[in-house]
Amino acid sequence: MSPIRVGLIGLSSEPAGVGQGKWGVSAHLASLLPSPHYEIVAVCNSSVESARRSIDYHKLPSSVKAYGNVEDLANDSNVELIDVSIVVSRHLLAAKPALLAKKQAFVEWPLGASTAEAEEMLQLAKEANLKTIVGTQFCADPWLAKAKRLVESGAIGRVTSSDVQISSPTGPIHTWTAEAEFYLDFESGGNEYHITFAHFLSGFVYVLGDFANVKSTFAVQHPIVKLVNSKTGEVVNPERRRTAPDHIFVQGTLDNGAVVSISTRTPPRPIDGHGLRWLITGTEGEIELTTSGRGYQTGSNPRALQIIAKDGVKKTVDWEQDEPSHVKSVAPPGLNTARLFEAYALNKDCYSDFEKGVKLHKLLDRIAKDAGYM
Repeated sequence: MSPIRVGLIGLSSEPAGVGQGKWGVSAHLASLLPSPHYEIVAVCNSSVESARRSIDYHKLPSSVKAYGNVEDLANDSNVELIDVSIVVSRHLLAAKPALLAKKQAFVEWPLGASTAEAEEMLQLAKEANLKTIVGTQFCADPWLAKAKRLVESGAIGRVTSSDVQISSPTGPIHTWTAEAEFYLDFESGGNEYHITFAHFLSGFVYVLGDFANVKSTFAVQHPIVKLVNSKTGEVVNPERRRTAPDHIFVQGTLDNGAVVSISTRTPPRPIDGHGLRWLITGTEGEIELTTSGRGYQTGSNPRALQIIAKDGVKKTVDWEQDEPSHVKSVAPPGLNTARLFEAYALNKDCYSDFEKGVKLHKLLDRIAKDAGYM
C-alpha cells in the first residue's frame, strides 16, 4: 500500500518540546516521519517563507512544497491528507478549504472552537464522503484498550459504578504563558475543560459508553493568573482573570445503568502523585487505572492497571502490547498520537472521526449547560 501523502498545517521551526506551537513538532511530525504509512509532501504556515523555514529546520526532503495559505495547499493534487495542528480558533478556517477540495483530514482536538464549527466540518466531510480523524489520542492508548477488553469480557461482572479523580494542572496554578492566553478563557473553546478534561472524557465513553444523564458543578478557585512571556520571562499581565473552570465535578448515569462520579482538582502537588485515578466497579470485582504525573492522555507517563475479580485476589495486569518500532520509538509526548496515526492508517476502531468528535462536543455542551456555563 502506498503511503498517505500528507500536507501539514502549522509546523513550527523550533525543536520538539512542550509549549505553544510545538505540538505539531512533538506529536505530529514525530509520528509521521518514521511511519511507513505516511509521507509528508507539503507544509503550510502563515507564509511561504515560514513554511520553508520549517521544512529546512526539520531537514525535510527538498521535494516538500511550502505554502502560505490553506487554499493553495488544498488544491495540491499530490496531497491526500490535510493535518491541522494549530490553535483551535483557526481549525475551521484551515480545514474547510481541504474538505471542500475533498481531502482526508486530521484535525487536532478540539475539532472546532464550538460545536457549531465542528458540525460544519462534519457536514462538509459527509457530503464529500471523506475519511476523517480527530486528535483524541487517549483512545489509542493500549492501557485504556486493555481496560476496555476487561470490562467487555465480564471480568468484573456487570459495571455498577465508576469513580474518577483527576489532578489537572499542566503547570504552576497561578502562572500561565502569555502565548497561550486563550487557555484561560471558557469562550475560547481551547481551555482546560475543552482540552484536558475532554481528552479524558473521550477515553471514558470509549471504555464505558455514553451518559444517559449528567449533573455538574464548575468552579474557578484560582481566578487571578500572572501572564508571563515564555521566552523572556517578562510579566505581561500580573492579574489576568481566568474564566475557564479549574475544578470540574460531573455525576450521572450511563446508558448501561452504572452511576458515575468524575472530579478534577488543582493542587499545587497531588499528595498521591497521581494525575489520574480511575475506578471501575462491577458486580464481581473492580478495576483501577492510575497514572503518575500529568498528561495522562499522551501515553508517556508511568501507568498501572490492577484488577480484583471474583476470586478476591488483586492482580496487576500487563497491558503492554507488541507495537512496530516506528510507533513505540516516538518520544514523549507524542506516543499516543503515533498510535492514533497507526490506527487511522490500518482502519482500527480506536480513533475518533468527525462524527465522534461532534458527539463529544455535544456531551461537553450538556455538562457545561448543567453547570450554568452555557
